[in-house]
Amino acid sequence: ILAMGNRKISADLKQCALNLWNTGWDIEDIHDALGVSRASIYRWEAIFAEYGAVNRPPSPIRSQQLRILTRALITACEALFAEESDLYLDEVVTWLALTHDISISVSTL
Repeated sequence: ILAMGNRKISADLKQCALNLWNTGWDIEDIHDALGVSRASIYRWEAIFAEYGAVNRPPSPIRSQQLRILTRALITACEALFAEESDLYLDEVVTWLALTHDISISVSTL
């Protein structure tokens, strides 16, 4: 018996499991061959039926904020501070969102 545990399973392996299931493989055989749980296979099938992919899209509730500043972004912030040196960081965050369509946290700045 395999111990599943929590592990990152690639989209390719998930898709392979669903392809095997859709071509007539028994779920127990897929479980044995790929070492994935039966519950996971059922969950991936439900996700695929709803979204057309084996992974859910990112939640819009969870912020997908930028965590790394690019050189171009740093240069833009430097230019902004050169013009208006008394800005608060939350104002910079708003400016980046409005002018550059970039969502970034204050702590990243």
